[in-house]
Amino acid sequence: MLNYKSQIHQIGNQLSFIMEHQSLKFIATQLKPREINHLVSECNTLLNRQRALDEQFTRKNQEMNSTIISLSHDIRTPLTSLDGYLQLALRAAAHQDMNQYVTLAQSRIKQIIKLVDELFLYTKLQNPEYIFELQPVDVMDVLKQSLFTFIEDFTRCGYEPELQLPEKPVMVSGDMNAVERVFANIISNYFIHGDGPLSVAYEDRQDNLCIRFTNRLKAGSRVDIDKVFTRFYKEDPSRTMHSSGLGLSIVKALAAKMNGYTKAECIEDTFSLTTAFGKTAKEHVHGR
Repeated sequence: MLNYKSQIHQIGNQLSFIMEHQSLKFIATQLKPREINHLVSECNTLLNRQRALDEQFTRKNQEMNSTIISLSHDIRTPLTSLDGYLQLALRAAAHQDMNQYVTLAQSRIKQIIKLVDELFLYTKLQNPEYIFELQPVDVMDVLKQSLFTFIEDFTRCGYEPELQLPEKPVMVSGDMNAVERVFANIISNYFIHGDGPLSVAYEDRQDNLCIRFTNRLKAGSRVDIDKVFTRFYKEDPSRTMHSSGLGLSIVKALAAKMNGYTKAECIEDTFSLTTAFGKTAKEHVHGR
């Protein structure tokens, strides 16, 4: 009994020391009767779990600080230029100059709205309870409409998309708005970082229907393929592009919410992004 009391007293002292000094030590005893050994083991398990939670909290806190810094930069930049354009518009003597500055200010307002919208969507997608009611969607029709909405951008860059797509409808299990957003973000990413024509190809696999987007990278561009889906990742370190860095993170999260996936590959100066959608029951039957 005295031995038990002595060991329990030692365990209490060790716990007090660990908590007071935030020590990374574990509980140890020289003599280990079965009951004492079980107590020590459970104490050390709790210590291990607490340290893991502390590390997770520290990491999340660092991510939050990084997020705040990224957002403050991304939003402050267009706000600063917006303020400048409005001041120039107020000082403009000619009506034509004033209209020009107002137009530029409006473009910055749209940029801010887009940044806030992407942040809001990204935040919603992190919630496990945020789900879609999946329905049959003609993915080819949505893709072709998405490409058409960027027709002015394709005209400006001087390249038409190279399409290898079926003419017939292809049904997937998804959410119409989410599928549209996936394609819009992928195509927008091409105009920011890509060069040359955008190749879009379709592949019917056993369990999924895949769309593959391929393009060359701009000269001197480097892509960290392990971070391309990370939030706020930007290939451009100077952060001069009008992008939140959330585009592909949103693509990956949306695809996952629709029981699909997204993957990226980079071979030399060629970047490829594949997004896969789950088949509908009808497509599963036809695919056999």
